[in-house]
Amino acid sequence: MPIRFLTSVALVAASTATAFAAPMSADDKAALQQQCTGDFTTFCGDLPPEDGPETQACFEKNMSKLSPGCQAAIQSFKQGKKG
Repeated sequence: MPIRFLTSVALVAASTATAFAAPMSADDKAALQQQCTGDFTTFCGDLPPEDGPETQACFEKNMSKLSPGCQAAIQSFKQGKKG
């Protein structure tokens, strides 16, 4: 179980970065890991621990259900990449 949790933490950062198609800084990765790990486990935890189209689709599909902190971290990441 702990290995799956740690894999999920790493996967959240990787899948979110890939889903939004931009390089991710260490700060972005840390914010997304902190804010979105629980959301990944809740909504996408049944997926294999690897970044792929299914994981990205799961995050996008559940965007409106994600915690406010996770949504804010994702929006902050997106806005930072537009400038």
